[in-house]
Amino acid sequence: MLICDEYPPGKHGGIGTAVKLQANALSRLGHNVYVAGLYEWGYGQDEEFEDNGVKVFRFRMGLASNLFKNQDALWVRALYKLLHISGVFQWDIQRSLKKYREQVEELIKRYDIDIIEMPDFHNYRRYCKKYVEPVKFSVPAIIKVHGSITYIGKENGTAVPNHVFEMEKQMFLNASAICSVSRYGGEKVKRYFELDKGYHVIHNGINTAKLTPVDQKDEHKVIFTGTLNENKGIYQLMKAWNIVAEKKKDARLDIYGKGPVQKIKALLSGSAKDTVRFLGHVDHKTLFHELGTAAVCVFPSYAENFALAPMEAMASGAAVIYTSRASGKELISDGEDGLLVDPDDVEGIAERIIKLLSDEKRRADIAEKGKQKVRAEYDINVIAKKHIDYYTRVLTHQ
Repeated sequence: MLICDEYPPGKHGGIGTAVKLQANALSRLGHNVYVAGLYEWGYGQDEEFEDNGVKVFRFRMGLASNLFKNQDALWVRALYKLLHISGVFQWDIQRSLKKYREQVEELIKRYDIDIIEMPDFHNYRRYCKKYVEPVKFSVPAIIKVHGSITYIGKENGTAVPNHVFEMEKQMFLNASAICSVSRYGGEKVKRYFELDKGYHVIHNGINTAKLTPVDQKDEHKVIFTGTLNENKGIYQLMKAWNIVAEKKKDARLDIYGKGPVQKIKALLSGSAKDTVRFLGHVDHKTLFHELGTAAVCVFPSYAENFALAPMEAMASGAAVIYTSRASGKELISDGEDGLLVDPDDVEGIAERIIKLLSDEKRRADIAEKGKQKVRAEYDINVIAKKHIDYYTRVLTHQ
């Protein structure tokens, strides 16, 4: 069983996408796969459904209501804040977790579940005003390191409430085993929580079968995809793009993702603004097609555990420029199957974009090697088999 509080469809981030890919691949390999999660107060969607052979269960907070459905509405955000400050959410979390454990235990018995994998991140912890005992189950449980609240806070240099730190540390201490989607993340977790336990690495994977070949490349097209926040390096990319637009008059940048577009646009020079398009969020089919037509994709992130976006770009046949920080070096061998750059090196970002746009032969060579690497090493079916081997080792204490 996989634990996930954001399984698609519905609002989800990287964890939801990764769990869905993994669950579907494990099911295709002939395994019985179940996904369960405790969903936020206004999440919505079906309580129970089947997704390509995967049985998915959405359990709810006690105060779950359609009142909370439109979480972008100002009054809903204000209500969330009020219920958090007043301690009502804390009370509801505590009682909901007890019921949730009983519900999952019933699934464990009904379906004879052998092992559980759960992420280190659970958003409800943001609403805890004091320590809440982490949920423990009756079967071995693996904690998958994607990036907990403590991890994200430490990486960004922001304060983490002590009770949240203690909850997450206890979660790791309770775990039968720890698995990380990157060596970088595993080492950081050991350091941040002062853990004596070891960890195993299984990188994220993508479904390369979904990526259809594109006949025509646009040799002037650069793409960025991801949440438009500082962590993803979008502000540094805008500064770099001013240099690119000045030196490569025919270069164009398409940006896919949500965020403060006007604030980001303000960093562009007058001439550069005409070469950049902000295209918002699009469905995966559209995005994969656009990635396939791009000459270059650039991801100058500050913090990544093991992101899907650069893998998707590489598998689509684009030459990728990725961060030299965090887990960047685990995905890309600099100068061979991609280029690495420090996100603080604005001129370096620009120089690498210009270099790839100006040298078709090198760009094509890097793109081809990147595509072959991801399809051979990070296809989700390859990654799913690694998970099966790992689960067996945990269950047999090897």
